[in-house]
Amino acid sequence: MTWCVVSFITVIEVLNDEQTEFPVQEDFYLFEFQSDGELEEKIEKQINIINAAGVDGVRYYGKNAKEYFLGVRKIKTIFNEPPLDMDEDPPADGTELTHSYMTVKSLKDARRLAEGKAVYVHYIDDDPLNE
Repeated sequence: MTWCVVSFITVIEVLNDEQTEFPVQEDFYLFEFQSDGELEEKIEKQINIINAAGVDGVRYYGKNAKEYFLGVRKIKTIFNEPPLDMDEDPPADGTELTHSYMTVKSLKDARRLAEGKAVYVHYIDDDPLNE
């Protein structure tokens, strides 16, 4: 069995009113699969769950809204360090599940981000230095 982490992007959109910002959320799900077809089915099932949950009862700043799936941003296969076998053994303690690469304007912003504070980031799909 192969394991992977799939990044799902959702957005909240206000219904029948103006909207000046669009909250975007990225959620990471762990999947185990034997074939690409099985993984596609699991991803599609999760998309349907996300979309069904976001149809009714969503509010954004007191306004009626909906939350829905926009896309899969990343699929990252999980590789175990030897001696574990990536297809036979489940992910082990300390296995990297995913990563993100971004830039900020200053070291102060980097520190604020590490503290869990809001900063503006330039989110990049992967490290361009590794291309």
